[in-house]
Amino acid sequence: MLILAGKAEYIIMRLDTMAVDAPLALDQTADQRQDPRHPLNQSATVSVLDTPSEIFHGQIRNVSKGGTQVQLDRPLQCASLVEVHYSDNRLLGEVIYCAKEQAGWLVGIRVEHALLGLTALASIAERY
Repeated sequence: MLILAGKAEYIIMRLDTMAVDAPLALDQTADQRQDPRHPLNQSATVSVLDTPSEIFHGQIRNVSKGGTQVQLDRPLQCASLVEVHYSDNRLLGEVIYCAKEQAGWLVGIRVEHALLGLTALASIAERY
């Protein structure tokens, strides 16, 4: 329905052309991962790339080929570019959701780049 200057007009619009500004709740969206999730309980640090002095400490809950879910004690803004450090690995990605839960905040990160096994990479680099 469209309301202009006190007049109400009805507009018929195909569902595939509608745009909605309101975000959907997480429980209403289907899981869009193409690959299976692998549970992981690993401590991690997360830093937002444009404010590297602010470091968040949390736990990685699970990982998949294209993303990871991290539990933090504070929220992160969606679309933030972040760096996640855990164990001997570094992930670079974008926050795609942040939802409040009882124990803190669940943050979904789409991973764009992953550096795995940094110690091994450093020892190879030292040889050259």
